[in-house]
Amino acid sequence: MNKQREATPAYIIMTSIIFSLFVIIQSVQAIYTPHTFVRVINLITIIFLSSAIGAFIRELFILKKKKVNMN
Repeated sequence: MNKQREATPAYIIMTSIIFSLFVIIQSVQAIYTPHTFVRVINLITIIFLSSAIGAFIRELFILKKKKVNMN
């Protein structure tokens, strides 16, 4: 009964856009903050969000390949 939801390209693109906005906001905050601790935490967040964006883009290519192979 438990059907696994398959990611659609629209969902992946929307999530990538949202994560990209978070990366931009964190980057601006990391540049302009005077506190070293806050800057380090923001840079760590930027790295993790960037890797998530890369994973979503990779998933988009996998879905595209899967769609081509089905036809």
